[in-house]
Amino acid sequence: MLISEAKTLVGQCVNLTYTDRTGKEFTKLVEIFEVGFVPLYGPCMITDQGELRLDRIVGFEHASQQIAA
Repeated sequence: MLISEAKTLVGQCVNLTYTDRTGKEFTKLVEIFEVGFVPLYGPCMITDQGELRLDRIVGFEHASQQIAA
């Protein structure tokens, strides 16, 4: 995923599919707070579930439900 594409998702809730270090895929409902550069990791998406490297994101789908605070 490119930084420009990721920045369009800031403030939204999406079902995000990503891989971990072993290549296993996960899909989670996340709220995206910010996209930025994290030293030693590179471009990352800051979510309510933590930081996700953009090169590990496989895809996303807009969520029909909102995350309860």
